[in-house]
Amino acid sequence: MKEGVKHFAPPYLFDEGSTISWIPCGRKLSCSYPGIKFAYFPDTYFGNEVSVLEMDGKFDKLDELIYVERHLSNLSTKYYGEVTQQMLKHADFPGSNNGTGLFQTIVGLKIRDLYE
Repeated sequence: MKEGVKHFAPPYLFDEGSTISWIPCGRKLSCSYPGIKFAYFPDTYFGNEVSVLEMDGKFDKLDELIYVERHLSNLSTKYYGEVTQQMLKHADFPGSNNGTGLFQTIVGLKIRDLYE
């Protein structure tokens, strides 16, 4: 996500601008091997400053996404839990339990925010 774009604040994990590697599996999440890994870090892409947010793995219990959502900021949600609710609402869609569905949901919320 490109930094410095007018009317757009990129989402981040824990601390904006930091470099974070997070594996939340264990007591907080039910994860099959090898688990879920998140990363967030600043980078440069084609000469532009960007923020990178990554997810590798899948949720065994999609409702547990609420724990991860609590650690993400700038999601353009209208209320706490909206990302989880949207993911659960479309749980039968391809990618709904992994990063594909998560990032499609975040992008949809960002677009909604821009148009509103």
